[in-house]
Amino acid sequence: MKITILGHGVFGSAISTHLTRLGHEIEIDVITDSRLVFVCVPSFAVVSVLENNKESIKDQKIIICSKGFNDDGRLLSDALKEEFLEKNIFFLYGPTIADEIKRGLISGIVLAGGEGKKEIKKQIESENLIVELTDDVVGVQVGAALKNVITIFVGIAEGAGYGQNTQAYIFTKGIQETQKLGVALGAKSETFIGLSCLGDLTLRSRNRLLGIGIGQGRRLEDIVAEMKYTQEGIATIKNSKIISKRIGLPLLFVDTLYLIIYEGLSIEEGIRKII
Repeated sequence: MKITILGHGVFGSAISTHLTRLGHEIEIDVITDSRLVFVCVPSFAVVSVLENNKESIKDQKIIICSKGFNDDGRLLSDALKEEFLEKNIFFLYGPTIADEIKRGLISGIVLAGGEGKKEIKKQIESENLIVELTDDVVGVQVGAALKNVITIFVGIAEGAGYGQNTQAYIFTKGIQETQKLGVALGAKSETFIGLSCLGDLTLRSRNRLLGIGIGQGRRLEDIVAEMKYTQEGIATIKNSKIISKRIGLPLLFVDTLYLIIYEGLSIEEGIRKII
């Protein structure tokens, strides 16, 4: 099968390697007669990248791998359904370190969407990449996006020298708030203990390392430049505040993290604020 990868960063490269092993023909950033399109760009670029390729998109299945919200605070599924067929949009998230996918180590991931996801699963699943299915498109998006926010806060505590007990407390409060937001938007509560959220939180991700740097007192700009970090998690903090205001749901965890990063709230005060 001919498959397009839009965005050839670390995950795009990894999924490309995996699909090539399965015998698929991979096109990078070109959509011609491909049947599947994997979108692996940062979330704030998803809509524009797909709109730029709209003339080439006919009835392909579009699989979003970007973990975040649209820049106006909408879910990517809501932003995309204005221009593309909702039935052709799917979301693929989970605890998948790119290097381990490339090496073919056992990994699990979840594919969310409507009719057609079983066929996609057949094309991308292997003995060592297990693909679970769900119809909870909202839940996987909220979980995948907010897990970045949670892990930044946990990383900040770690970088500042707080112990595992404190980190676990922050972790738990973050999961609870993520679940609260997701359910308010129409998600299923059980989705947040699955691969797209809780599962992904077990990884020592770039967002965790970003948080550690902030906790150590380093400037955000310096950390971003050194890591070549796309600021996916940072953008999600701001976009979550937009969502919070729009639906009238207070998000103490998100607001507190914003205050720490942008308004000089001390880490100690921030941790005690969410208690």
